[in-house]
Amino acid sequence: MERSVADRVGPLVDSLQSQFPQDSRVESDDTHLDAAIDWLCHSQDVTDTGGSAATYNLLLGWEDPYPETSGYIVPTLFEYADRFDDDAVRERAVAMAEWTLATQHDTGSFPGGTGGDGDPNAFNTGQIILGLAEAYRQTGDQKYHDAVRDACDWLVDAQSAAGHWADHDYKSRPHVYTARVAWPLLVGAELLDGETEPYRRAARRNLEWVVDNQRSNGWFDRASFDAGESPFLHTIAYTIRGLLEGGRLLDDAEIFQSGKRAADALLTIQSNEGSLKGSYDESWTPSWYHCLTGNAQMALVWARLYEFTGDHDYLVGTRTAVQFCKRHQSIDGDAATSGGLPGSYPIVGRYMYLRYPNWSAKFFADALLKLQELDGDPTQTDGTSETRTDSPAAPLQMCLLVDGEHVFRWVADAITELVEATETEIPLVVINEDAGLLDSGNVKRGKRYPAYAAYRILSSPFTNAGDEPQYDDSVHISEIPAVRNAEWIRTYPDNVDGLWNELPSEAVERIEATSDIVFRRGFGLIRGDILTATEHGVISYHHGDPEQYRGGPAGFWEFMHDEPTAGMMVQSLRDELDAGVVQAYSEVDLTDCDSWGEIRNRLYTQSTHLLTDAVRTIQSETVEPMRVEEFGPVNTPPSAVELGKWAAKHVQQQ
Repeated sequence: MERSVADRVGPLVDSLQSQFPQDSRVESDDTHLDAAIDWLCHSQDVTDTGGSAATYNLLLGWEDPYPETSGYIVPTLFEYADRFDDDAVRERAVAMAEWTLATQHDTGSFPGGTGGDGDPNAFNTGQIILGLAEAYRQTGDQKYHDAVRDACDWLVDAQSAAGHWADHDYKSRPHVYTARVAWPLLVGAELLDGETEPYRRAARRNLEWVVDNQRSNGWFDRASFDAGESPFLHTIAYTIRGLLEGGRLLDDAEIFQSGKRAADALLTIQSNEGSLKGSYDESWTPSWYHCLTGNAQMALVWARLYEFTGDHDYLVGTRTAVQFCKRHQSIDGDAATSGGLPGSYPIVGRYMYLRYPNWSAKFFADALLKLQELDGDPTQTDGTSETRTDSPAAPLQMCLLVDGEHVFRWVADAITELVEATETEIPLVVINEDAGLLDSGNVKRGKRYPAYAAYRILSSPFTNAGDEPQYDDSVHISEIPAVRNAEWIRTYPDNVDGLWNELPSEAVERIEATSDIVFRRGFGLIRGDILTATEHGVISYHHGDPEQYRGGPAGFWEFMHDEPTAGMMVQSLRDELDAGVVQAYSEVDLTDCDSWGEIRNRLYTQSTHLLTDAVRTIQSETVEPMRVEEFGPVNTPPSAVELGKWAAKHVQQQ
């Protein structure tokens, strides 16, 4: 398993590139799932044992095989093999189960640590039960059945009177994440014949002890590996999953609600603050880095809650976490890292520093498999109204798409004017988490138009330099009265082709259920189901005459061509750039504008009324949209030569 220093250069380069998710390749769920499974298979091959290497360490290479995680990777491989009828992966699952079984002690316990010869460990034993139970279901081989019974018997005997396993836990301390030991005990109770009530009693005793360690805000004491440290999201997610699955199997609402309470707290944090961080203290104050493993686990937790409750919020949370992880999973490059998922982002975060854990890829694959299952299950409902049934006189419900939590001042003014002048409400804001000066869309544009990208970056510090309010001042959406009470959901776009994006289906479903129309001020160039999800589609601003100045940048080419006027419009989007139905159009006089900046200022400040005009046109039975006889060519951002000409003209006119 050792690799030379030279052999580690490729994975190190790939990992460094993955630290810039704006430049990452984001593909379909199936592509990312296949990549994760391929990486898990590779982690098995490098050990030459049948077990999966615990991690790939960027400095030290592959670790030894890990019985604990190999055990619970087994069900993931079986599920993938069943879903895709893949006999090769099925054979790998059996081989991994065989190796894991070979590490079992005579007492029925399984070892802690890597390599297979550690001291008995209760948590590891519980995780391996999940794999051996699935191996028995898949193969019918009695040895797996017997191994599960022996492991459950040992856990019952090793449990303390209080309900934990401190004598056989990490650093001989009690931890609430052993809720994930209670769950396998209940799996064993369902799988095995004969007297299994002791397993159920032991599981209940542990889960009730875990519940006693939960605070009123959902946070858990004793969830961290070491006393006095904030627990990783990874161990918090372990605890939640054990409570949910254990409460379900025991039909115990109190235990189930304990897990749900913590899951709901984290869902609220994700909704309010973005993708979950690496650790949280007792007041849910986060660390500076992200735990990718924990995000993958929480995606699976929320997907399970969606199955249990039908609440669409959980499905949206699942998708947001999955999209976040997809941006940090390399699917190109060296086999040591391609398809794997680092423990932390940045990779120098405290959780699994500089490492790609096999359990990170396992949980990510589980979440993708679950999303695929939910997508194909017609019995699942989204937990919201299926269609809007408001009367025609009801206020128009508008969804707002934004990049991040801020919009320009002129956009805030346009929204305010619309709500004041029409019967329009904004019940939903969909926030693009992939936003900012160096977001993926800007990075892709920068590669295609490097000169203009350099200009944007260099000029950025000098915008909004004065004290007077400017059209492009940043306004937080909560400062817009019409948006203040709207629901927020956060998500990431799916890449379709080049600069074009789609919104994930989970977000589109929420938009369809709540809104009549969408106003796009984020997510770049969009295509797909979002364009037809609502009654009135998606409307968006474009500052330019559709017969002459499609594309952009706004006002640049009008300045360069000495145009006396410039067009402004709000259009209904379609799958072609600036070629939709023009719902509102107006022109502004440029004859007294001496710079591109003055033109931009005029275009934006004098176009705020067009949003209101467009909505009135859409709702009117008599007003017709603007007729465009022939759409003009698409303009692109300027080259270095064209920027040089602009600079010369700008200086000349000053």
